[in-house]
Amino acid sequence: MAVPARIRTYSRILFAVALFGILVVTHLSLQIDKGFADGCAGLGATIDTAALSAAPEAACAAVATGEYKDFLGVSNILWGLGFYLIVALLRLGFGMTGNDTLRKAAFGVVAVGFLYTLRLVYLQAFVIGSFCVLCMMSALTVTVLLILHVLEHRKLASGVRHSAPPPTRGAALVPYGAIAGVFVLLLGADFALAGGGGGDVPSTTPEADALAGRDTRVDAPAELAPALPSGCAYDPQYAPLGDLSAFMDNPSEGSGSVSVIEVFDPNCPHCRDLNNALKPVVAANLNTATFYSVAFPLRQPTVAQAAALVWAEQKGKYFEFKQALFERQDASWGMSQDELRDTANSVGLDGPSLIATLNDQAQVESILASVQADATAVQEALTIPGVGLSTPKLIIGGRVIAPTNESYSENCLNQFIAEASSPASAPAAVVEEVE
Repeated sequence: MAVPARIRTYSRILFAVALFGILVVTHLSLQIDKGFADGCAGLGATIDTAALSAAPEAACAAVATGEYKDFLGVSNILWGLGFYLIVALLRLGFGMTGNDTLRKAAFGVVAVGFLYTLRLVYLQAFVIGSFCVLCMMSALTVTVLLILHVLEHRKLASGVRHSAPPPTRGAALVPYGAIAGVFVLLLGADFALAGGGGGDVPSTTPEADALAGRDTRVDAPAELAPALPSGCAYDPQYAPLGDLSAFMDNPSEGSGSVSVIEVFDPNCPHCRDLNNALKPVVAANLNTATFYSVAFPLRQPTVAQAAALVWAEQKGKYFEFKQALFERQDASWGMSQDELRDTANSVGLDGPSLIATLNDQAQVESILASVQADATAVQEALTIPGVGLSTPKLIIGGRVIAPTNESYSENCLNQFIAEASSPASAPAAVVEEVE
C-alpha cells in the first residue's frame, strides 16, 4: 500500500517537523547542562533582568530546571524527546508502507502531546510567571504538527485524487532519507557548537564536571587547571589592566592605595573558596589595599542574588549577606525567593522587604541597572574575544591573578599586594608569569 499522492507532501513535512522538534529539545537539554550560560536560547549570554521581578529565577532556568521540570518523575526533556521520536517513527512508517493505522496513531500522539503542551504553557504563564524561549519553540512545533495533521486528514477525507502513480519503496525512501540526513548534520552541529563549551576545561574533580558546561577556558583553580610552575603567578592571558574606575563604586573594605577587585558569582564553588582565602588577607592589609567586591551573574539564576546584594548594600550589610549566600550555596545554582528571604533574615535584614523590593518593578529598576552596569564593566575588562569569561577573577594592582591554588594562597595574595604597593621591594623570584 502506498501513501496517497494527495498527502505525500504533508507526510514528508510532518516527518521533518518531528525531527525539528527533536533538535529543539536537544538544544534545550544542552543549554540546561550549561546553566544557560550562553543566554536563554544559547545564542549569547545576556542578563534577563525583566524576568527578575516576576520570578526568583531568570525565565529559562525557572521553567526548565524549576519545580515543574518533571512529570510523573520523568524529565520533560525526556518526555519531549520520546514524543517527537515516536511521531517521527510513525510518520516514517506511514511514508514507507502507506499503512493508515500509523498515520492515525501519529495523529493521536500529537493530539495528546498538544494537550500536555497547553498545560506547560499554562504553567509558564500563570504559575511560574516566566517563559522559556526554547520551551515555547517546542510548544509552537507541537502546534504546527497538530495543524498539519488536521490539514492532512481533511485532504485525505476530501476524496480528491491525483493520477500520479505510486512510487517504488526505494523512491519513497529518498525524500525521507534526505530529510534525515539534514537532521543528523544539524544535530551534530548543535552538539559541537552548543554542547562543546566546556571541552577545554580538564574535568579532574566533581566540581569541575559540574562546571564543565560553563567554562570555556582553562581559568579555574588548580584542581581544574593543568600543572603550572610553582610560585605566585599572574594570568598570562591578560595584559595589565588600565582604567578600573568602573569598579570603584562597588562595596569595599580597607582604605589602602592598592586596588584589589574580586569578581564572583555567589553560586560558583571556586568563588566561595577564593572568598574564604581572602579573609585573612583582607584583615592583614586594610591599610595597604582597598578590597572591592563585584558580583557577576555568570548564569541567569544569579540575577536575583546579585540584585539582593545591591539591596543589602543599601541596608549596610553587604558583606554579611554575601557571606551568608556563600554559606548556603548548593548544587542548584540559584535561590528561590523563600531562600533569599531566609538568608536576609539570617543576617538581621528584613527578608520580606527584600522580596517585596525584588517584585516591585518601580523599586527594582535602579537595582537592576546597577547589576547590569557591573556585568558590563566585568565583560569589557575581562572577556577575551573568542575565549569567554568565567569566575572567579581577582585583580590586584591592575593585574589579573592566575586562578591556581598556589596563587590564591594567603602567602601569594599578600605578596601580590606587597608588590603592587611597592614594586621595587618585591623579590623577583616570587612573582612569575605562567608560561
